[in-house]
Amino acid sequence: MRYSFGYGRYNDDPEHVGCPRATTDMTPCIARDGHSALDDDGQCVGCSSRPARLINEIGGEKGWSGTLADQADRLTNLVRRITEQASA
Repeated sequence: MRYSFGYGRYNDDPEHVGCPRATTDMTPCIARDGHSALDDDGQCVGCSSRPARLINEIGGEKGWSGTLADQADRLTNLVRRITEQASA
């Protein structure tokens, strides 16, 4: 089941966040896995997007800065928060 901005939680595994860009739910994803899913170029291993772009797409703080790892973790926190609200 999908919720806000294409991200979602699943009834059978409510802790798992689904990403609309992932080819499978096993694909590493910065929206779900934070900085551990960043490649050497600072992009998501799964979709090649940069964390700041994805933060902006879901209405996070515009121009939010910090290291790429910080941005990826911020995205993870935002996605968890919006999908918790949508599934409640």
